[in-house]
Amino acid sequence: MNTLKIVLFGLISITILASCGKDDEPLKEGIDITLRNTLQDPGQTEGTYPGLFGLADDAYDEFASLSFSSVEFTSALGQTGTPFGDINGLYEIDFSENSIEFTLIPDATDPFWPMQFGSFPAGKFDRYYFTLSEAHNISSSSSSDDNVRLRLDSDKVIVVEISEGYDFNPGQRFTIEFE
Repeated sequence: MNTLKIVLFGLISITILASCGKDDEPLKEGIDITLRNTLQDPGQTEGTYPGLFGLADDAYDEFASLSFSSVEFTSALGQTGTPFGDINGLYEIDFSENSIEFTLIPDATDPFWPMQFGSFPAGKFDRYYFTLSEAHNISSSSSSDDNVRLRLDSDKVIVVEISEGYDFNPGQRFTIEFE
């Protein structure tokens, strides 16, 4: 009988330990994510990316489920049939339970994005609003780029804000670590 109690106690302990820590992770695999991009040029008000084309703010919203084994947004901001023609994706955006990584996709041969390349001037902001289907557990963050920060708008909305001085050129990559 004592052996059975020891085995049961061991199984219960393992179950408790296995479940501990999961709730402490900033993000949970499987949550749904909605992405909306906004832009703000110097002296202007913030507007959505589709608003540049006279479309509804949610017209280019993108959707993904958080996966620790694949990239959530492989071609963020890519759109077909805009007034400027087809636009290739701007960033590959990859989440993990503890970070988010942005990698600039276009190079100098891209037909649309190179006219935007350069350093962001004062007053320019490129914001990526991520609305999560469940509350995150992010209390703060650190960025690998001094011109990029994470803003916590609510328990379900995080915003990656790219600002003045950002080196918007081919090969650019940054990571934000969640704490």
